[in-house]
Amino acid sequence: MDKIKIILSDPRHNTVGLHSNYVPIGIGYIASYLMFKFPNNQLDIKLTTEIDETVELIEQWKPDIIGCSNYVWNAKASNFICEFAKQKNKNILCILGGPEFPAGTGQRKIQNTDLDNTYDKCLKYLKFRPSVDYFVYTDGEVAFIEILNAYLKNQKSVKLMKQDDSPIDGCANLTKDGSKLLVGGYVDRIGMFGSIKENGRDIIPSPYTSGLLDKFLNGKFIPAFETSRGCPFLCAFCDQGLDMSKITTFSTERMSKEIAYVGNKISKINDGTKKISIFDSNWGMYQKDVDLAYKILDTMNEHNWPEYIECLTPKSNRENLLKINDILKNRVALQLSMQSLNDNVLDLVKRKNWTIDQYLDFLKEIKKRGKSSTSEMIIPLPGETETSYFEGIKFLMNNGIQPITYTLMMLCGAEYGRDISKKKHSLKPMYRVLPKQFGEYKGKRLIETEKVCVGTKDMPFEHYMNCRNYSYILKILSSSVLYPVFLLTKKLSISWYEFSIKFSDHVNSIECEGNFKDVYNGFCKESLGELFMTRKEVIDFYSITENYKALCKGEIGENLLVKYTIKGLIEFNDLVEKIFFVLKNNFSEKIDSEAELILGSAEKWIKNIYMINDILVFDNNFEVKSTKVNLDYDIPMWLKNNDYNNKIKKKKSVYFVKSDKNKLIKITNEMKTISKDVERSLGRFIERTGRKNFDYFQKDYNA
Repeated sequence: MDKIKIILSDPRHNTVGLHSNYVPIGIGYIASYLMFKFPNNQLDIKLTTEIDETVELIEQWKPDIIGCSNYVWNAKASNFICEFAKQKNKNILCILGGPEFPAGTGQRKIQNTDLDNTYDKCLKYLKFRPSVDYFVYTDGEVAFIEILNAYLKNQKSVKLMKQDDSPIDGCANLTKDGSKLLVGGYVDRIGMFGSIKENGRDIIPSPYTSGLLDKFLNGKFIPAFETSRGCPFLCAFCDQGLDMSKITTFSTERMSKEIAYVGNKISKINDGTKKISIFDSNWGMYQKDVDLAYKILDTMNEHNWPEYIECLTPKSNRENLLKINDILKNRVALQLSMQSLNDNVLDLVKRKNWTIDQYLDFLKEIKKRGKSSTSEMIIPLPGETETSYFEGIKFLMNNGIQPITYTLMMLCGAEYGRDISKKKHSLKPMYRVLPKQFGEYKGKRLIETEKVCVGTKDMPFEHYMNCRNYSYILKILSSSVLYPVFLLTKKLSISWYEFSIKFSDHVNSIECEGNFKDVYNGFCKESLGELFMTRKEVIDFYSITENYKALCKGEIGENLLVKYTIKGLIEFNDLVEKIFFVLKNNFSEKIDSEAELILGSAEKWIKNIYMINDILVFDNNFEVKSTKVNLDYDIPMWLKNNDYNNKIKKKKSVYFVKSDKNKLIKITNEMKTISKDVERSLGRFIERTGRKNFDYFQKDYNA
């Protein structure tokens, strides 16, 4: 008997750099479960992430079945793969699964009511995708088995499968005439009931230790792990937050073996990835997570890998996360994502599960561990006003937390993707291209889009834009090259929040001129220009050849906060001048004659110590010259001593500053592997290395 040939794809665009370099663990689980249920070499399964590779396999390998993940960032790509597959073979079985579906994935019922018309939306969704035979609206592992059983029962004929209009459990599909939607029964998550419960999720063989994911353990992909599945919270902005879902887990022993297997492989690769990512919705919330930390420590002690553990902060019981961080030698990401500091907003979004006092207590513990802390803010959430947003920002900054502001995505599988939510809260949707999510395959241009909220009844569009523009000011001020400025404000008892507001006011004023002002105006203009009223308008705009070329060059359609932060840093001297202008002219009560001299020395030092502009040469023909810097106050010694409570010494100091040519060459060579465009490559390099690694750009100096 011939093997059934199956492609499982997690398609990712890489036209201008790979969107995601995480190991595709989701399709790995489906593959390993399929092979468990169909032993004896009945199946031949190939896993892919590259769209071109998938297309080539369809042409050359001629699979019988293709299954694609379907997220907001690859929805066009997954549908294209199905279309292409059907063109090559009308009898190929095409399956999609993932949260980018009107019903999402989970326990949400596909029905029509006054509150929820998911039936009509799902029907419309599949009518626009006639090449898709089945959409898996529950967990994929079991539903895929159900599809495969039906496929075999019907002599491997898609036509016969659909002939009697019988639904398949866990799936949605159209009737044979395409007029109605067929919805199969809900499939329980593995590990919840019956004999499966006795084994937990371990009944799914490991895609790592079985070797299924070895092709992705090449040092370039970040190993991803799922120790449990499900989320007990109902956050309205999340596509997992529609219904209370049961949590099912893998055993600690199983996860320990996986991490040891991956660590043994990756740690031996020069310049391989140094981190892992745990995809749980709330890793660190349970005792099992603490138990696993000790197992990760074993791998860490043996291989000094991983150096960093990325995870989603639990929404309660964060004390366990602190224990985990301590066990793992302070290598765990500790984030404080509140989304809003307004109690009314948190109630509306079903996110209020932590008091402010608990929040501050956790912050103190983070600071004890020498970690900086950040908190995500989402705008415009229902109930949030421009005033309450700034009050929240003020609270965070006054407590030493760096706010990071994101625009609310209206995910079609989330509560705020529902019509009832749009009507209730007067959500104003607009559309924009997803950065880096586009490409041309077999002559067909694909452009991924996202639906975002840019206004509510509480925060009109104009107020949203004010908050959005301010978020850019915050982002550039939080650049690590400007960390000495932050220290100076602390030294002079100047509120960092008040300074950021005064700086924003200055940049927005008519009096402000210069290169950085042009950059800021560019951000404000493009923030407006990237928004369209409909998804079709987005695609039509970027389909124009001229605009598509500009998209590929990064001139438009980029992540604007990242793009304009780089543009602002390129205008570094002008930016620094404006910063010190604001300090000297808006905080006169704090600035005596001594402080003014301190600021003068600090400004001169900061302008000369970073070699960002040297990088822009980009051709390795660096002319390294020594620059003499005369200071009235010894700023570099103050920074070097790392004791910022000490007095800054009044001392006529002379320093000679020069770039490290070898370091410059190394950095630019690394950047060239990212993009030929210097500005884009610099942006992505900084994004990749993280804020703390801005010391890469520090010049050498000596007295």
